[in-house]
Amino acid sequence: MEQAIVQYTRHIPARPVPVARPSGSHLVFTALCFNMVLCFISTLGNIHMSNAVVIVCEMAILTTALYAIRFLISDLAVLASGVTAAFLIGLRFINPGLDLKILHDMAIMYIFYELGTLASIQEGSRVLWIAMAIIIPIGLFEVLFPAQFGAMFDVWSYYVDKGVISASTIDYSHTTSFISGIRGGQESRTFLPSLLGPARFSSVFLEPVSMGNFSVIAFAWCLSTRIGTWQMRGLLLTLAAACAVLADSRFACGCWLLMLAFRMSPFWRSGFAVFCLPLLAMLGLLVTGSLHEMPGVVPAIVNDDFAGRLLFSGRLLNYWGLPQWFGLEPSQVYTSDTGYAYVINNLGLPLALFLLCLFAFHKPKTPEALSMKAMIAVYMATSLCIGANMFTIKTAAICWFLYGAANVPPSTLAPRRAPIQFQK
Repeated sequence: MEQAIVQYTRHIPARPVPVARPSGSHLVFTALCFNMVLCFISTLGNIHMSNAVVIVCEMAILTTALYAIRFLISDLAVLASGVTAAFLIGLRFINPGLDLKILHDMAIMYIFYELGTLASIQEGSRVLWIAMAIIIPIGLFEVLFPAQFGAMFDVWSYYVDKGVISASTIDYSHTTSFISGIRGGQESRTFLPSLLGPARFSSVFLEPVSMGNFSVIAFAWCLSTRIGTWQMRGLLLTLAAACAVLADSRFACGCWLLMLAFRMSPFWRSGFAVFCLPLLAMLGLLVTGSLHEMPGVVPAIVNDDFAGRLLFSGRLLNYWGLPQWFGLEPSQVYTSDTGYAYVINNLGLPLALFLLCLFAFHKPKTPEALSMKAMIAVYMATSLCIGANMFTIKTAAICWFLYGAANVPPSTLAPRRAPIQFQK
């Protein structure tokens, strides 16, 4: 009888089990570290790394990630992407100053979010821990052995080759670090100045702004998830704070406080509140710009600090006419140092509001993703006030990957199939 049962069960087709596909987390680490690898090759090999080389590397990463998520792309996403790209290319003929790089920036957000949905919240936590295990030791090496670090990574020359720093720019700090890698003049470090001096450290990011942004992203994850013991979560929070201290990021400190305040309020669950956050920040800039209006004077950065950047952003938005707000004419002043102006002048206000609606009113599947969306909204609203650095792939890849990983319900994970056993 028992043999008959076993023979019968062999002919029953197995119930299909969802197969877990690779999460693509290796692409997040590639996006995080490839600039440092190029800088290392450029320094030791004396090889000119132009901006074209960096673009090719980024496009290779995005193409590979796009191939990984090809089964997740809906017809609606293809249609929306095609219409957006066609609209911006057409707008480029009207506004010759429009930077089509904005399409690349939007693609990073969508592609790495979908890549995160191939993973899980546990995988997202693992990715963040591994990133910390890379960033903190390299950052400490930069702190303890600055001369050796500079001999291996000539960041100044790397960014001159990329075209980010002009070849005629004077290196007043007489170091190989980025132009913002030291507090100059009468300005000193905010965190541990007596111990760390005037230097700002960047680790794998090569420039301190991205190091501070990474600290904000890690803090957003700590606020939104409860993975592991409280001791491990406390350690992760401490490491995130260490990143902000090493970079001397005043922005990160302020953004941490705003995230905590928003998370403690009842509004973080509201899609409407998420939608309003960037608009309120932009309105605040406009009011600031109108209060400091200088008729006939083209806006410029007077003081290159946090307050000076905010004032420049507000004055520029206030200086614009309707053609600049709708992306029909180029901005009279460059927009790379003010995120809101960069986004609006390259997308146009209607399209920018539409894309913000897609993000704000997207319904997450998990409480963790709902919180991450709210924290990203705070990060977006504040970061765009002083620049467009949140779009760089170094930090944008891990940010949107973590949001996607947090949005994977536990029930969708592939279970392990247990072997069939029969009692004798």
